[in-house]
Amino acid sequence: MALWHNRRGNFSPLRAATLLMLVAPFLALIYFAIAGTLGPRPYTEAIHQMGLWGIRFLMLSLFITPMRGIARYAPLIDIRRMMGVGVFCYMIAHVALYIASEAFDIAKVGAEIVLRYYLTIGFNAWLGLAVLAATSNDTMIRELGGIRWRKLHRVVYPVSVLGMIHYFMQSKLEVYEPTVIAGIFTWLMVYRLLHWLYPRQGEFPLWVIAASWFAVGLLDFLLEAVAFWIAFDVPVIRILVTDFTFQTGIRPGWYVWGVGVLVTLVGAIRMRQAEGRLQLAASSPGRTPS
Repeated sequence: MALWHNRRGNFSPLRAATLLMLVAPFLALIYFAIAGTLGPRPYTEAIHQMGLWGIRFLMLSLFITPMRGIARYAPLIDIRRMMGVGVFCYMIAHVALYIASEAFDIAKVGAEIVLRYYLTIGFNAWLGLAVLAATSNDTMIRELGGIRWRKLHRVVYPVSVLGMIHYFMQSKLEVYEPTVIAGIFTWLMVYRLLHWLYPRQGEFPLWVIAASWFAVGLLDFLLEAVAFWIAFDVPVIRILVTDFTFQTGIRPGWYVWGVGVLVTLVGAIRMRQAEGRLQLAASSPGRTPS
């Protein structure tokens, strides 16, 4: 079955758009490599780009469950497997390029993974993704059973944590985007924790969604300030003042809030649309809302 078809064999614009989104960064990397514009260390740049897009797509894959409920759009579930396999493909490229950069010396690569902590952590995350990718098919779901399969695929959460630790350590002092991604991942875990602590049939009210994003954004600001205090002995209050007066530009916490605003806005629009359909159905006897 073509990747852009749904389970009924029909063309799916959602799947086609997802596939295009997944392959675009890889095609762009090939173009820049051919054009010779990857900089003085092309292998290093390519390794970083594949890993970066891999973790970006990993976060997007984790967004599918929340957005299916908040946006009231059940078809999103149809692209979750595609997103997950796409993430692993980028991580395969990430590791393969690293092996190529070491002249395919597998013994040296193995030694580096053992001796460098950030590589050890990253490799363990890669192994976890490999297990998830290998079991992301209907055959394995039948073999494992639905309950065991779902429990196994919860490994994606510790794998994501390991991936972010690897990203932070590899980035050294350039931790701007890792901090943004860490804030977004924190909200994704808060969302799941809320649903676990307070199970319900429908979605939480939008004010709960907005409040959770607000709290996570504040936490992102605070933890970043504490990190700067530990690293550079700059008072936390001074850092927070510069964050909110934009003296050092737009800090990661603002991006976390920006994502929260977009998520809440999508939820509000979809809620109004759902209410409009219900009102239309109520005013049209014999008609049921779609």
